[in-house]
Amino acid sequence: MAGKGFNILINRRSGTVLNMGEAAVEAAIHDSGLEVAELCLSEPDAMSENLDRFIKSTQPLLIGGGDGTIRESAKVLAEHGKAFGVLPFGTMNLLPHDLGIDTLQQALKAYAQGVRTDAIDAGYVNGELFLCCASIGTMPQASVYREQKRDTSKVWLVPQLFMFILDNLDRHKRERIVLDVDGVMARFHAPAVVVSANRFADSDKLTESNFKRHTLDGGELAAYVMTTKTKASHVRVLMRLLFGHWLRDPDLKEMTGQRIKLWSRHKKALVSIDGEVEKLRTPLEFTLKPRHVKVLVPEAG
Repeated sequence: MAGKGFNILINRRSGTVLNMGEAAVEAAIHDSGLEVAELCLSEPDAMSENLDRFIKSTQPLLIGGGDGTIRESAKVLAEHGKAFGVLPFGTMNLLPHDLGIDTLQQALKAYAQGVRTDAIDAGYVNGELFLCCASIGTMPQASVYREQKRDTSKVWLVPQLFMFILDNLDRHKRERIVLDVDGVMARFHAPAVVVSANRFADSDKLTESNFKRHTLDGGELAAYVMTTKTKASHVRVLMRLLFGHWLRDPDLKEMTGQRIKLWSRHKKALVSIDGEVEKLRTPLEFTLKPRHVKVLVPEAG
């Protein structure tokens, strides 16, 4: 496709493309009424090259992929001051949900009606950018397990993943964690810690993401420490994560600040960074760059 309108760069190996098929994705874009300058379905290893090309264009840019694809694109685009919009093509789609975008069809129609440019905060862990959150403990372990089970039917994967998480929480419930939040030290026994760029908002609506944040430009980090100690408490928190009110759980501790430092007993920690798992040296140092990333937000959002 060529002409006026949006440049669209999509990771062709993202879950939604693989599930829908490329022809169906192209048809959805065509039928949405969104004006398109160029549509590029890219192999993952060519995303960087295509980004470099689109950075030079004056046309507005939309990125389609999972949270990891959005994060990798943001690392490049933020350094060039290039604004971009997001199309949900992944599993969690955390940033799209924060921007009020829940489905691909909704996103395409919303962007077709007009956009505005906003600036959002970027979190960093040991210098690695994240737009949503970074976590240690059970969360990255679950991501690795899910990747290993990629070919498993969702009908079977969901209960298997639930049981894996439950077992992992119980085996690591005595894990020692030390947090320094703006100079205030705290010690915990915790199987999981999540640090987000700005605080999460409480929700009990099944139609909304349970991981939406209050704001994307509040200028603070938030640490969430799970301190469950029994299988019953693990199950309680997991059910609240699925159905709402997880922030109210008595075994969940929230701390906020500008800088966070995290120690564990391991020299290196497995860290999930917007869904992508990396091994980083400890202590982990979390910082924030206020309004560092420019994003295109649907006017209707």
